[in-house]
Amino acid sequence: MASATSNGQAIGAFIAAASDRVAPPEVIDAARLCLADWMGVAIGAAAEPAGRIVRETIALWSGTGSASVIFGGKAPSPFAALANGTLAHCLDFDDTYVDAVTHTSAPVWAATLALGEETGASEAAMLSAFITGFEVAARVGHGLGQGATARGWHSTGVFGRIGAAAACAALLGLDADRALHAVALAATQTSGLTASFGTMAKPFHAGKAAMDGILSARLAAGGFSGATGLVEAGGGLDNAVIQDGSLSITPVVFDDWRILRNSFKPYAACHLIHPAIDAARALLDRTGPGAISAIRADIGPLALKITGQGDGRPDTALAGKFDLRYCVALALHGRDVSAADFREPWSLEPAVAETASRVDVRHHPDMGFASAGLAVDTEGGTITAHVPVAKGHPGNPMSWDDMDRKFDGLVAPSLHNRTGLMLDLLRGFGQGTALAEVRGLLAGLPPA
Repeated sequence: MASATSNGQAIGAFIAAASDRVAPPEVIDAARLCLADWMGVAIGAAAEPAGRIVRETIALWSGTGSASVIFGGKAPSPFAALANGTLAHCLDFDDTYVDAVTHTSAPVWAATLALGEETGASEAAMLSAFITGFEVAARVGHGLGQGATARGWHSTGVFGRIGAAAACAALLGLDADRALHAVALAATQTSGLTASFGTMAKPFHAGKAAMDGILSARLAAGGFSGATGLVEAGGGLDNAVIQDGSLSITPVVFDDWRILRNSFKPYAACHLIHPAIDAARALLDRTGPGAISAIRADIGPLALKITGQGDGRPDTALAGKFDLRYCVALALHGRDVSAADFREPWSLEPAVAETASRVDVRHHPDMGFASAGLAVDTEGGTITAHVPVAKGHPGNPMSWDDMDRKFDGLVAPSLHNRTGLMLDLLRGFGQGTALAEVRGLLAGLPPA
């Protein structure tokens, strides 16, 4: 793998070498797992208004194109990426690279598939490009993600955009210099605010990042230039998102595979809530909602900031996914906290809201992104659960069997008895035989 004297040189060289690089089998498998998750959550978002509105909007502009829009025919690759990237994040059920707090697959797979289809790239080239984009995004975002999120930036709109540009630069076969300019052009378009969480704007961040990744790579391919120092420590990107100078981009060295530390969601809620949901589910066989008088949730500081401010009575399904009190209450009522629990038109469940009103959310210094503790006062006394690593994270990963269950719940309402075939095709993606059948299944989806 590549190393160089500056971050920019390392990134450019790594992207330029994509076509010659042979990833280990476990890395390829991880990329396929990302693709299966991406496709599942995108198809599962069939009824989401945010996805529909974006599809209707691009239909006004798109004209002719060759890239597939899920539930929407064909469009030019930037518009297809915008639609599919938004759709893949609508349910907030997609994967997260925790070290950068970034939903990486939503923008990077959306951009890769759209541009790959438009250019006639092979499955193997798309897999290689996605892995390249993931690894670049993970390194630029490493150590910055939590700080950026705490300061109001949606990291997916920052680092996911850079990953999408890197993947597209790899697909276009750009040399190291032009690949770096593609990344620089993506970096200067950094956007996405956490104040938008709980609204349609959040999934739009992922779709726009995918679109901008294609645009950045296409511009760079034509000789368009950007400020390549943005990805250096103190070079501009880190100083913009972390303005107090307390964090900076770390040295970029491609000495391992960050995709192997990706995290997947078993629950259709903000990833920061998952440890508390696991803790609640661990107590299900020891109590019931009617016996609970008080609940104390000990969580990390970022979880408190992003998910601990809700009152347990969300007024939309999107807001419910970011309300820790409500999600804990759902779990204590024996619910799966799946996409089915966050459907529009939204109707607040009074019994769940009553339980949610008893949840006291507190910051605990020992809790981080993937850990939480719960103490529940019942008629028989206090019962507790501590989750050191939530399901889906490295150390407690989701397997293909876990993905099968998640995929079936999301896709079967649309594909019915062809759901298993779709998952099998995605699990074998990259061998040159799956893509045409995948496109055929997508083209046969019923209208959303």
